Amino acid sequence: MAPTFPSESPAENGPGPQSETQAAEQAEAERTQLLAAAREVLQRSGWWGFKVESVLRQAGLSTRSFYRHFEKKNDLLLAILEYQLGVAADRLRQAAAGAQTPSEQIHAWVVAAIRLAYEQDLAQSATMFAVQLRRLQSEYSEAVERCADLMRAPLVDAINDGLASGQFQSEDPVADAKVIYRLVMGMTADQAALRCPITSEEIERIVMPFISRAIERR
Repeated sequence: MAPTFPSESPAENGPGPQSETQAAEQAEAERTQLLAAAREVLQRSGWWGFKVESVLRQAGLSTRSFYRHFEKKNDLLLAILEYQLGVAADRLRQAAAGAQTPSEQIHAWVVAAIRLAYEQDLAQSATMFAVQLRRLQSEYSEAVERCADLMRAPLVDAINDGLASGQFQSEDPVADAKVIYRLVMGMTADQAALRCPITSEEIERIVMPFISRAIERR
């Protein structure tokens, strides 16, 4: 009689498809819980009082949970930054999409970007941009640049549309979008850091003529 061998159990073969899916869902839920707790701690304590231990207490999770998703504190800060700048990018995209002509789209983008430093519900994003972006730029340059690309995308689209219609002049729409982005976001960051000493209307009056002279066809 041929020898018989015990069949391998699913556990010995490793997790099955269902358990792998569940593990992935649990991991994603845990990461989401950490990020939600981190945003609450950030809102309460500010960046300089931000501690991983406070995040774990807020989330009710262990140190092991943290290290399953992040290697160090700056990795968590980057994840929050990506989330907040993603929210800002959505607002900028929606603002530009609501305008008709390329010129109006750029103006709508600029107004929405300036509001980042002035509206209460966007203040955290603007403050974070002012305080943290430059500090994380050197360590996470590619990730930060991806966030910036998302925020600049409506500008690039508007400049390309303006070129196609003959309204704009530009040798490099991406480079011109970067200049507009740096001008507006630099002033926005300064206003967030300085607690908005000048009005949003004043900033708009400063930047819009400069942008118009740079790209609009004469």
